[in-house]
Amino acid sequence: MNKRILVTGGTGFQGSNLSKSLLDQGYNVTILNTPGEKNDRNVKRFELEGAKIIWGSINNKDVILKALEGVDLVINTAAKIHVDDSIKHPTKYFQTNVMGTHNLLEAVRELDIPLMHISTCEVYGFQDDELNEESPLMPNSPYAASKAAADRMVYAYVVTYGIKACIIRPFNVFGFGQKSGECGAVIPRWSNMILNNQDIMIYGDGKQSREFIHINDVISAYDILIDKLLNTDDINGKVINIGTGVEVFIKELADTLLDILRQKTNSTSTIVYEDARPGEVKKFISNSDYMKSFGWEPKYDLKKGLTDYLKREFNL
Repeated sequence: MNKRILVTGGTGFQGSNLSKSLLDQGYNVTILNTPGEKNDRNVKRFELEGAKIIWGSINNKDVILKALEGVDLVINTAAKIHVDDSIKHPTKYFQTNVMGTHNLLEAVRELDIPLMHISTCEVYGFQDDELNEESPLMPNSPYAASKAAADRMVYAYVVTYGIKACIIRPFNVFGFGQKSGECGAVIPRWSNMILNNQDIMIYGDGKQSREFIHINDVISAYDILIDKLLNTDDINGKVINIGTGVEVFIKELADTLLDILRQKTNSTSTIVYEDARPGEVKKFISNSDYMKSFGWEPKYDLKKGLTDYLKREFNL
């Protein structure tokens, strides 16, 4: 297998897991990512030394063109991704998520390279019905709006310029290597807090709901889509949801994580409640029937996924 795949954001959470999987399957991998201590650490943590690594940003088209040398497919995972931070700093989200994606689109158009663009479920915003690929986009935050703009720009380039691309909307991915701390995701943040005997915080009443899909299930879906994008025109221009379809209330997530960790540690953490956050969507539930039509099914339920995450991340 001699195909070369460029993963932008390839030392981030999804990017690192994806790059590792591609290397293990025998692909040649190029990674484009902004430099940083965490990204350096992920190269070692995920054993990505076999990839060609270019430190730079999708905000720089010259860097993108350098990274695209000899590439057969681009997977764009590069993005700024935190809702709360986007409310404080909206401009940098539009610079990277919109204009950075525009730079990438111009480069793949020039070089005629297929693109798999990783969007997000956040583009849908709150809607009462389950979310399928035809649901309207109603973004609730600057982050979501920037991703919606990029999402639609990719589609516009397919229609206008004839580039080969698909758009993927994953639903609340979690797993090994996910960012914690101030701008991190809820599962790693809460896990660290519980392990340090700190109370975990729920914004609002805890009745807001999500679905949570394990990174391994997402990567298995990406594998199918990579093969299709490289070898067929079946998914060109398509939007594809990747989710479990299983509704999980935030209070339920907190209780499940506390139960698992209390069995493994002597944590005294409990739940405290704060005011609801601006821009937070009350419900995200997917319809992923299109992805399932390719023979894909998620294999991790919430408890199995959390157990795997805690084992790999904390040796618990």
